[in-house]
Order: sequence, then structure tokens, then C-alpha cells
Amino acid sequence: MKKSTDKLLFISGILGLIGAIGVGIGEFLLHYSPGGIGYDGSNFEFFNQIPLSRLTLGHFVAVSFVPFYIAGYYHLYLVFKEKNPKIATAIFVLGVIAFMIGGMWISSRAQLGYLVHKIAEFPNDTALQSLIEVYKNHAEILVKSLRVWVAAISILFVIPILKGNTLYPKWMAIFNPIVILLSVLVIYKIMPSLGFIIGPIAMNVVHFIVFGLSLILIKINSKKI
Repeated sequence: MKKSTDKLLFISGILGLIGAIGVGIGEFLLHYSPGGIGYDGSNFEFFNQIPLSRLTLGHFVAVSFVPFYIAGYYHLYLVFKEKNPKIATAIFVLGVIAFMIGGMWISSRAQLGYLVHKIAEFPNDTALQSLIEVYKNHAEILVKSLRVWVAAISILFVIPILKGNTLYPKWMAIFNPIVILLSVLVIYKIMPSLGFIIGPIAMNVVHFIVFGLSLILIKINSKKI
């Protein structure tokens, strides 16, 4: 690997890691509630436990760091491109699409939180209640779409690693995004004390692990060369 590419590989990976941390902090401010975040299908009542000032701060922190995810996926593109150029391009394109969608979703959460607070003030207002269904059909569906894109990325991520055509050891295939995400959701269910902390920022935990492990493994690999 050329020195210029090697430097870009590290810089893009670090920027991706910063994105996962920054969006994670913002999303934690937006979503953390001592009682969990409502994976049980509730109508977002957990937002009533979150002060409006925290929703506003979380909103601006989260949306400010979303673009850093593009750098993180460029990092993965550089990791795969030498021996798997088509897969590398597909991972990068799908990653950009996924986090454009993710950015639109995260930008809607503060407004949703304010709506939930307003419904608590006026519980008999059916017009306000109906807006929750509008939100589910137009915005909440975006996070479900994001998970589909991430699942597709994970398949592309695993194939060349298992074939031994990457800078990663084969065991890195286990740490693909969708498996880590499912692990976080399982932890949320079986270990609430930890799950309620990492559950609200699940996708950011996923990418913190992916980008962090990638940087560590590439650093180790560069010392062997």
C-alpha cells in the first residue's frame, strides 16, 4: 500500500470513528431514558423523561457529526478496493445512502420528542395523537430502511474477508455491522442495565466497533510490512 493511501486510510478511519462518537453522544442525549427507549412498540412515551433542552442539544450535536460517517465508509472503500474494487465501491455507495437516510431520521427525533411532550400536556387532543401515526409512516420507517441497507453492506463486508482477500483476518467477518447490531439489541433485552445505555445509540456502537477494530488491525498489519 502506498504511503499516501496509507495516510488517507488512517485519516478517513479516524474521521469515521469521530462520526460514530459524535453522533452517538447526540443520539444518547436525544434518546437515553432510565426506563429504556420503547423497543416494545410504545408510542415514544420515553421522550417524556427527556428534558426539552436536552433534545435540542442532542439534535444539533447528532446532525453535526453525521457527515463524518461518509469518511468512515470511504475508509472501508480503501480497505477493500485493492483486491475487491466492485465490492469496495458498492460498500461506499450503500454506506453513503444509508447515512443520508440515517441523517434524515436523526434530524426528526427532537421534533418528535417535542410532539410527545405536547401530547402529554393535551392527552385528549386527537389531532396531536394522529401526528404520531404520520411520523411513523414518514420518518420512523427511515430507520427500518437504514437497517436494510446496513444488512446489505454487511453481506458485502463478509464475503471478501472470508475469502481472505482483504487486510483483515478472517475472524473480522464476525464483526460485521448487522451482527453487532443484533448483539446490541439482544443485550438490550437480557441486560437492561447495560442495554439501556447502548440501546439508544445502537448504530453508533456498531460503527465505533467496526471503524475502531479496522484501525487497530490496519495498524498491526502496517507494522508487519
